[in-house]
Amino acid sequence: MSDQALIFIAVLSSLLHGRGEENKATLAADITTIPPGGSVTLTCSADKPAGLTFELFRGRPPNYQTRVSPRSDGVFNITEGGIYTCRGYRPGGNVETTMSDDVIIQNTEIKATLTADITTIPPGGSVTLTCSLDKPAGLTFELFKGRPPNHPTRVSAQSHGVFSITEGEIYTCRGVITGTMFITSESDEVTISNTVSNRVLVSQPNWTPIYKGERITLRCEIQDGGTEWTYEWKKNNTNSQSSSEHMIITVTEADSGEYSCMGRRGYELTGWSEAIKLTVSSHKPRATLKAKETIIPAGGSVTLNCSVERSTGWEFFWHKYGPHYPADESFRNTEPDGTFSVSEGGKYRCLGGRRGRGDPIFTSETSEEVKIQKTVSKPTVIQRPNWSLKEDKVSLECFIQEEAQWTYEWRKNKLNYNSTSKIITADSGNYSCRGTSDYLLAHWSDVITLTSYPNKPSLILQPNWSQIYRGEKITLRCEIQGGTQWTYEWRPTNRNSPTSSEYRINSATNADSGEYSCRGNRGRFSSTPWSNVVKITVSSPPQPVLSVSPSWLNPGASVTLSCEGLEHQPAGWRFFWYKAVPDPSKWNQKPFYSYELLPGSTNGTEQNFIINGPTHTAGFVCRAGREQLIYTDYSEPKFIWSADPHPAASLSVNPDRVQHFRSESVSLNCEGKTAEWRVRRFIGRGELSFMTCSIWGKMTGSTCTIKIYSSDSGMYWCESKSGEFSNAVNISVQDDYYDGIILLSPVHPVTEGDPVTLRCRNKDQHLLSNVFFYHNDKLIHNDSREELNISAVSKSDEGFYKCQHSGKDSPRSWMSVRVTFTTSVSSSFPEMLIVGPVVGIVLIIFIILLVLLWCCRRSRGLRCIRSKGSQTRGQSSTTNQPESHEYRSLSHENAHLYDTIGSAEAAGNAADEHPEVTYSLIEMKSFGKERRQGGPEEGAVYSEVKTGAADSTPMYAEIDPKKKAKEKKGNLGPAAAEAVVYSEIRSAPGLRNNAAM
Repeated sequence: MSDQALIFIAVLSSLLHGRGEENKATLAADITTIPPGGSVTLTCSADKPAGLTFELFRGRPPNYQTRVSPRSDGVFNITEGGIYTCRGYRPGGNVETTMSDDVIIQNTEIKATLTADITTIPPGGSVTLTCSLDKPAGLTFELFKGRPPNHPTRVSAQSHGVFSITEGEIYTCRGVITGTMFITSESDEVTISNTVSNRVLVSQPNWTPIYKGERITLRCEIQDGGTEWTYEWKKNNTNSQSSSEHMIITVTEADSGEYSCMGRRGYELTGWSEAIKLTVSSHKPRATLKAKETIIPAGGSVTLNCSVERSTGWEFFWHKYGPHYPADESFRNTEPDGTFSVSEGGKYRCLGGRRGRGDPIFTSETSEEVKIQKTVSKPTVIQRPNWSLKEDKVSLECFIQEEAQWTYEWRKNKLNYNSTSKIITADSGNYSCRGTSDYLLAHWSDVITLTSYPNKPSLILQPNWSQIYRGEKITLRCEIQGGTQWTYEWRPTNRNSPTSSEYRINSATNADSGEYSCRGNRGRFSSTPWSNVVKITVSSPPQPVLSVSPSWLNPGASVTLSCEGLEHQPAGWRFFWYKAVPDPSKWNQKPFYSYELLPGSTNGTEQNFIINGPTHTAGFVCRAGREQLIYTDYSEPKFIWSADPHPAASLSVNPDRVQHFRSESVSLNCEGKTAEWRVRRFIGRGELSFMTCSIWGKMTGSTCTIKIYSSDSGMYWCESKSGEFSNAVNISVQDDYYDGIILLSPVHPVTEGDPVTLRCRNKDQHLLSNVFFYHNDKLIHNDSREELNISAVSKSDEGFYKCQHSGKDSPRSWMSVRVTFTTSVSSSFPEMLIVGPVVGIVLIIFIILLVLLWCCRRSRGLRCIRSKGSQTRGQSSTTNQPESHEYRSLSHENAHLYDTIGSAEAAGNAADEHPEVTYSLIEMKSFGKERRQGGPEEGAVYSEVKTGAADSTPMYAEIDPKKKAKEKKGNLGPAAAEAVVYSEIRSAPGLRNNAAM
């Protein structure tokens, strides 16, 4: 225990016992450190009572290590250090005092020194150990073998302290004074080792040179040395730390040098081994691959040899690229000399690898690639369908059974043929081929002889249509003049290609499109040239485009429907015509209509179809079919409009006018025999909108309300759920909301003879004065006025009107005039003649009638004359301008005369204006046999033709006979009485424009 610890314990004891207690003994020491070989005097005393005997204790209470014999004088001599206390007592056991405070006595430490002349005992020799101590004198020295505190061996004491030993071990010593208790402390340990005679060797991998990055193992071997050795290594005579038997190094150039090792086991030690020299090369070696032969014979193999330059100790790894292996397949060599036998073609490489005791393996650079080709079976030349368009060629294929990326060679008539393709286009001759690849070789095939016949087939398409539609049935017929027993070949070739002379396609699809040709074959390599090419294009059936003329109905006039848009109309098309009927099941979805086939088109018609005398608004569609009735799609519906309301369905507008200001509210009211209506319109660029009022307006019952804008200008009509169409009305929007003006004109046609008033107003609903009115863009009056009054409207008043105020024009609106029918006319020629005030016109009519009478005489029968009058109004028209006719019934006895006056539908602009035409149909009884030549017969009826204006140009007649009477000898029969002659009367400009008639 250290002196500081003893002092601490004494102080702690003093605190526990307390100070200043009565009858406490006092222990005092003359010195606190025992000198070497000496003692310390301790005195125990107490003030009272007298006559006490004192006890001295070594160690702490309550278990004292030593109790010194009591003394009455209280004086004690001690030679051991420790903690001492004392007390006084009276004999008889009554303790009178308490324990004194602790007193610590320290020993003086004297440590011996042990030295050795050498620390390794040479073989058969000894080592001298010397134990020494400067003082005190007279010491005897003891030597101990082994570790304290239990020394296994105590060597005999020597007064001179010199010991000679022959065993390796750990040794210590100490000094003692005989006859006393003086003992020095033990010396430090000295280790003595034995030298063993076992031979030490350093081994390394048995190869040279060593390459940078290679992992090697140096092994220290002690022969007959047993186990449990600890090894030391040194490089170039520089010691390194102790390590194991193996020294593993991933070498660099800096590791080059001489290495040696030694072993230590307990107190045994070997000598240093002989040095081994290690040389490290800075570059990585490359493997070399060699092959004596590069082509593997059929059923054989070739030998490959792999080596690494100027070095040993390698094992080899092979890399092969070929058709039956992954992209990189490695396998180790099983032959010690680096040879490998291969029987498969491919691209081979190799590399060397070597390792010490463990992984990873060190590898060389990979060798260059060596290509080995394997001989396979000969190719076969076969004839294949020819995709070329050349007519005198066939296709030959070089077929090799093994799959590879072949490069082909061809010979024709034993000469090289400039082609590397698998398939060639060939004519007559002798052909052979072969193939090469990176790892396979196919020798020349057997020679085939190709013979071509001069007969060229003729390919015919039935039916001969240039455009084929899906679902149609067609037949291709291959005809060869001369010879029999032909097998037919077709291109393009597919799995369904026939070998007969007919190629049938029962239901064409888009996949059948292409260029077709055929040829005949006899035997394997004898064939005709290819036929002519027939191109077939299969597409979806087209959607035709329907046009109607006229688009506005004229009372009693016919309407012509034309189905257009088929680029190849002559190819057997028949056309079918349908009426569009509102479909209740499609009331709110496109296309809104179901289609009813019109009478007369059940079996299809030509491209045009005439409907006689329609009176109401109606919609129509068309479609086309041919042969097996492969129908096209339906056309989009087209409409003919009637402006006249009728009891079944009518449309009225509120406000009752054509023109409206932007943002005004307009109500369209549908009336008729049904309660369910929808309002439709034709706006914008003239395209039919498939949206109804419920989308662009608000439909309440039978009334459609719309807040109108410029884009809402167009045609409006009603459709009932029971299938009726109403009259159509035009609505025009004035987009100039702030300064614009509008014309107040009637929406519906006005009846001939009724009064009409046209006015002009602004957006504030104020009627304007100082207004100029225009009819067909011509000023009607030179002075301005508030309104335009027509007291009895006539057909000549029909046309476009607009008003002008303060330099601003309203939009134009069409006013239609509904004509009336008359039932009687004067039967006397003089009364009919007095129709116009112009004498020149009467003379012209007179000449025309003479010509007609001459025609009737030649026909020997009743003639029917249709005359045309022409009148130029200088007006331009739009799609909103209707075409109207005036009919008058004339009677003369039992002869009936119908005079039809029709105004031409106005052209699109002023440059395209056409004159109006007036038609007159005159029906008469027989003239009789004895009529006078060169003049009118008595009782003849002449038509009176009115021109449209008083200033019309002179009129000319053109006779167009439509029917001829049957010529018979004798009296004329009823057939002759029914013959009709039509005359056409045109104004001078019209005659000039139609000079080709």
